[in-house]
Amino acid sequence: MSDDCQEIKVAGVDKDGIEMNAGTHSLWGVPFQLSSKPYPDWERRFYEVQKSATNVTKRTMRIIGDKIKLDVSELDDLQKVLDVLMVVVAETNALCERDYQKKMKIRQELETLQRKQGDVTQKLKDGSDKLQF
Repeated sequence: MSDDCQEIKVAGVDKDGIEMNAGTHSLWGVPFQLSSKPYPDWERRFYEVQKSATNVTKRTMRIIGDKIKLDVSELDDLQKVLDVLMVVVAETNALCERDYQKKMKIRQELETLQRKQGDVTQKLKDGSDKLQF
């Protein structure tokens, strides 16, 4: 991946950031640290993937800075919750990479068209020198 489309990974848990959710005494907010702060396109794709996820252990996931905060119950298997999160992050990275590859292809096609346009323009300029008035 390029700098425009940096791969993001789950790096750990911010243990000091774990807190009980206000109004819900059975859920805790667990912040998972990311390898870097997500850029806007990555965030958009993340929420799209999360929304379309068919996993039965759906959790509310919110990006806050360079963390993803999940609502977790004391009965949850934290490893399974992490596994689900890692799948969502991996799918998001894959979509972002696909988007980036499409942009690069369009950019290359545009550069090729601009070169062709320049060649045709130069040919017309050269041909106009030979015109007899």
